[in-house]
Amino acid sequence: MRKILSGHLHNKGVTLITLIIAITIFAVFITVFSYVMIAKHGSEVLYVQSTRAYAVAQAGIEYGIRYATDKYILNHNYNYSDFPITKSLGSGSFTLGYSAANNTLTSTGTVGTAVRVITVSHFRALVKGKGISLDYSYTPYSWD
Repeated sequence: MRKILSGHLHNKGVTLITLIIAITIFAVFITVFSYVMIAKHGSEVLYVQSTRAYAVAQAGIEYGIRYATDKYILNHNYNYSDFPITKSLGSGSFTLGYSAANNTLTSTGTVGTAVRVITVSHFRALVKGKGISLDYSYTPYSWD
């Protein structure tokens, strides 16, 4: 009975095997954690590029609205034939396209491998001074 309570039951290698298993499990956790951190760091670049591409596309929309508004004010009858327009901005670029059939302005922002697209509907009404409404039930009149 004394041998059972004192832990001397011919188990001389159990502690060593337990230690090896614990070290192996710890090493696996460290390896997985390192892999996740490296993968996260690599995907962060794509996230930053995507965010910048969205900002460039938004700048393209603002540029397109101002460009078309200025041309309309100067000519009093702008025909939108200058589109597509491509401009560089910082580390990226935007391309503006106008669809007369849908009356939409589309800005495609590109930074690195990231591409983001923003579309504005009712574009001619916006350019001709009707402005932007935050009321979703409001539909601007057609200028056709």
